[in-house]
Amino acid sequence: MPSRPKPRPAQQALISDPERRRRLGASFADDTSLEEARRYDAVRPRYPDEVVDQLLRVAGSCASVGPPVVADLGAGTGILARALLARGASVHAVEPSAAMTEVMCARSVEQNPEQSPGQTRPPHRLQVHRTTAEATGLEQASCDVVVAAQAWHWFDDALVQDEVRRILRPQGVLGVVANYLDTSVPWVHRLTRIMRAGDVYRPGWTPPVDPARFTAWDTTQTRWERKMTPEQIRELSTTLSSWLSAEEPARARRRANLDWYLDEHLELTPGEPVALPYLTVLHTSVSRVPGAPVS
Repeated sequence: MPSRPKPRPAQQALISDPERRRRLGASFADDTSLEEARRYDAVRPRYPDEVVDQLLRVAGSCASVGPPVVADLGAGTGILARALLARGASVHAVEPSAAMTEVMCARSVEQNPEQSPGQTRPPHRLQVHRTTAEATGLEQASCDVVVAAQAWHWFDDALVQDEVRRILRPQGVLGVVANYLDTSVPWVHRLTRIMRAGDVYRPGWTPPVDPARFTAWDTTQTRWERKMTPEQIRELSTTLSSWLSAEEPARARRRANLDWYLDEHLELTPGEPVALPYLTVLHTSVSRVPGAPVS
């Protein structure tokens, strides 16, 4: 039986090597093709309704008049952004990848109830910014909430905190949310090892932030299941940074191992969905007022 993911100390960067972070992050930001972005959007998990609702409840506690304004850092293809838009939020989607933002805009048009027949523009409450999380270009104190979904580990810790503080309104909320395959289930943990899924939940971990700038994290966990066929699980594995940055020999070995595990070891039936357990973790913190005491 493979060992469980080891606890990771709180406030420790998930990717401490800047060069490794740049190389893996580039597999999304620089190298993603339109086909890969579409596949990513099709097979990556959505966020449970209760998690999105909780994020917006927190947003509502500090929002100015009107819909809450949310900056979605590393927005990808807009999986979280679309859920926020559907609930009435205004969203600044910050994403450097051209392919990802193209899919984001197209899917936002498809899912937006405000659209008129034949209209091809994204909803007016969505603004897309082709740039990085560390330099959003957004106005100072313009956002009620800044959230990073499946993306915080790609950012430079010091620079992104500076930018988050700059664009948040006083006592605005920073949210960090991620979907993890639930490695408390033994067969899923072995699956993550074979897929080389680096984004597994580490008990005790919280995002590294300066306590002089942000309050202690409030963390909630939501367990849920997603029905996926063996073919979709294979597709999911090809959207991971470890796959996108790998050479073909490494991909071939991983593909063979995954085929053995799904087909022979687990004996999954082709085309038949299996319940894949997930864990969604939401961390929220409030931006401290400058000069306020740290408890």
